[in-house]
Amino acid sequence: METEPNQLNGSGRVPWRLMKAQVAVAMAVVRSRPPGVSSRQHSEALGCTLRRQDGAWRERAQALQEEVLRLQQELLVSRATDDTNSSWETAGFHLSDEAIMEDLSQDLFGPGSPAFSADPPPDRDSETPDLLLHSRLQTDPWSDALLPHMRFLQSLCSVQRLDGSSVALAPEGHGGSAASETVFLLLDSVAVACRAPLLPGLPDLLPQASRAASRALDLLCCGRPSLDLRRRLEEALRQLTQMLLHSPRPGRIDGLQAAEKLKESLVALGSSSVSKSLLVRLILSEIGSLAEQLWQTSQVQESSALRTFPLDRYQNSCHLLWVLERLLSSPDRAWWRPELEAVQTAFLHRLELLVFLLWDEFPLFSILMWRIGKLL
Repeated sequence: METEPNQLNGSGRVPWRLMKAQVAVAMAVVRSRPPGVSSRQHSEALGCTLRRQDGAWRERAQALQEEVLRLQQELLVSRATDDTNSSWETAGFHLSDEAIMEDLSQDLFGPGSPAFSADPPPDRDSETPDLLLHSRLQTDPWSDALLPHMRFLQSLCSVQRLDGSSVALAPEGHGGSAASETVFLLLDSVAVACRAPLLPGLPDLLPQASRAASRALDLLCCGRPSLDLRRRLEEALRQLTQMLLHSPRPGRIDGLQAAEKLKESLVALGSSSVSKSLLVRLILSEIGSLAEQLWQTSQVQESSALRTFPLDRYQNSCHLLWVLERLLSSPDRAWWRPELEAVQTAFLHRLELLVFLLWDEFPLFSILMWRIGKLL
């Protein structure tokens, strides 16, 4: 047996060593078995202990990661505030850090801010995203997860607006890492909150969180965004669009309310030029695939076709098409990217082939597709 590993090539050594390790662990478990306890019971007890320890260590590691991110956020805002103060001193002004942060607090939370308004502000795309006052929300885990990240991103965007540069959000270094990580944590919190039952105040908070993330994305991607950032952003947007398209119970009140908050969140995310191009591409692909499936289903005359008919997806597609129409209605096309050309061509080709074929069975879907085609 000792000579066998020497005869194995590199690919065979790893399984051999793994097998030896497994045998050694099994022997150790058998030898450490207390009297009166079977080897099976002893191994199961050891497994439960290890799982508890692993869970505790994971929770500890997650708490440490959150604490590190919080400290990075504080450091980034502090540095950005110092840079703003230095630039104003160079221009002949002097403001202390407390004065700048007080100005930011008034901008975000003061009496003239949207947080104190009973009605939503008319300009929902302002330079500084609005924040819903915490006292207007009931205490719930979703607002506790959303608000810290929103406050950080909004403060950072406000500092950038005062300073007139995006140095604080440069992708390089810990600053860009902390800001981008906060954006994706905020988007994850939005996705989790959208899956949960509606809570008072939460529908207003989700679009505001999306606007805060959108504004930060524009600052993070003022140049050419990194491939990793685009990949993570595309995954987050795909998750939200899939949730809207596959949302259960689209005809019930709770399903409609969930769809509404998802629609508003997606439109708010589309205010960023980076996320808008990715979002348009994802929705065009989803709608094109659904149109093909609807056409194939309509050609099957058997009763089994009714069981496989994507009724929920068909009803939810109207919400997705509404989001796409809102995104494409803007006359500004600075967000358009070359990679959208292929998706646009494929969608228009499907539209030309299927819009009249689907007219009899799915008139509303056909009309909405035709309207999207006119906007493209």
